[in-house]
Amino acid sequence: MPFLVRKLLKGRTYLYLRHNHRVNGKVKTAWQIYLGPEEEFHLHSKIAKREIKTETIEFGLIAALFQVAKRIKLIEVIDAVSPKRNQGLSVGEHLVIAALNRCVQPTTKSQLQSWIDKTIIRKLFPNITENLDSRAYWNHFRYLNDEKIEKIEKELIKNIQSEFNIDMSQLSFDPTNFYSYINPKKENQTIPKHGHSKEGRKTLNIINLSLFCTLDGGIPLFHLLYPGNIQDAVHFKEQALPALKRKLSSLNLSSSEITLIFDKGNLSNEAFEQIDEQRFRYICSDRPSTHKKHLSLDPDQFQMSILPNGKEIGTSIISGKKYGKNRHFIAVYSPKKAEWQFKNFLKKVERKKQEIKDYFQTRLNFAPNESKQGKSGMWRIKTNVDKKILSMIGSKKFQNVLKYSISGPDSISKEEGGTFKLYLSIDPLTLAETKNTMGKSFLMSNVEEFAPEKIVWVYRQQYLVEQAFKWLKNSDFLQIRPMYHSVDSSIRGHVFVCYLGLVLLSLLVRNLIDLGVPSSIYEAIATLNEIRITRIILTGKRNPIENLNQLSPKADLLYSKLKLNQFF
Repeated sequence: MPFLVRKLLKGRTYLYLRHNHRVNGKVKTAWQIYLGPEEEFHLHSKIAKREIKTETIEFGLIAALFQVAKRIKLIEVIDAVSPKRNQGLSVGEHLVIAALNRCVQPTTKSQLQSWIDKTIIRKLFPNITENLDSRAYWNHFRYLNDEKIEKIEKELIKNIQSEFNIDMSQLSFDPTNFYSYINPKKENQTIPKHGHSKEGRKTLNIINLSLFCTLDGGIPLFHLLYPGNIQDAVHFKEQALPALKRKLSSLNLSSSEITLIFDKGNLSNEAFEQIDEQRFRYICSDRPSTHKKHLSLDPDQFQMSILPNGKEIGTSIISGKKYGKNRHFIAVYSPKKAEWQFKNFLKKVERKKQEIKDYFQTRLNFAPNESKQGKSGMWRIKTNVDKKILSMIGSKKFQNVLKYSISGPDSISKEEGGTFKLYLSIDPLTLAETKNTMGKSFLMSNVEEFAPEKIVWVYRQQYLVEQAFKWLKNSDFLQIRPMYHSVDSSIRGHVFVCYLGLVLLSLLVRNLIDLGVPSSIYEAIATLNEIRITRIILTGKRNPIENLNQLSPKADLLYSKLKLNQFF
């Protein structure tokens, strides 16, 4: 806490505002402010002539991210592709300020101005003169389109690769979607559409998004935004693969140098025609339903090994014809996954068995001339009971294990009454056969120089792109939703800003690793958010006084490693 200090100089008392802190166990003066002669102040009330006000300023995370943006020349790249007349902030400056906001404290564009006033943004962008409100961003988002965004990402890839030495030889691809509350009614609202919502919001219009990320650090290299009614496999073959080909061509990279990692939802004949033609290396999952004869492989037919994360898996190499040619497959067996799947399967079987018993406990007994409420008459017919039981058991996998029989006549007359007897049992032989199919998955790859367990490990790094989607959708930072835009240009701009924020955060983590202080995105955000400035405002003083807050040891280490003092 700041405190008042009196100093007697030549018979007069002068006042100073001082703040101390400890350094190596000793009290040191952090800062001291001269207030003036004592007689100018009313000391028995609050300092009337010079009232002290303080406010906290966001500093550390913004400065660290801005440093990354400068390294990859983000503003310059955007402005080169999307120039505007020399008036106010450029398109690049608008987008970078918005991206910093998404990383630090996501707000609506109408609240952006008030957020800026509590940060060091004005020091980083001294030419801010206009109000950065929703209208300003709607206008600047119109400078962007899919072609310009692709050009921006192409130049950024070059800068990212040269500045951070990112290995681009292995790229992970995955699509997702996010729901919106947009009800499109205009011609310029073509992106929000009804489709298969991966978040289960079937009644809402969704927006599709796909990412290509490096396996080296999970850096998002480029993204594609497309209407919510386009299916994953269609997007992969018609948009994603052609876009990747264009990117590689512009970077003078050969397709044969790139290994693509993707999941089975993107498989199609047309996609593999392009993959084969471009000679891409690939590792992808395949549908178990297309390998039924290999699902029954015994666990002892797999070569067991330990992955780098300590998990035990078994692999078995198989081959077969698919998409017009012989391909290389790997059957993968996970003992822990098999155990977990079997326990859950058995629980479901027992639950179905009990539900059927409970449902028909009072429905299959009829006294002569008895009338029951509802549709009880239908249970007098044996075939109706049979159909209901089958529907309650569900899929063929459960029907093979959960056996039943119904004894009694084909139908029970109302006058005479009667009873159906229901017998339910679990077939132990079929249960054992079903258990043997569990814990198995299948990969397809043409990277023949990799050992099977390495192919499994590389494919499992697919989680990096899935984690990127989680960051985009989380409620603490980036926050791609809720979306307060409705027309295509604003949706495109908003998603691009969130994507740029993800790029900056990913590269910040990469930078910390290079500096010898590895950290996750969450840890980096939490630690750098500790680095704040206290702004001291004195009435009668024109310029406020700014002081760096006391830092924890980890925050102090990042402040030093990142050399953030250059921004203070």
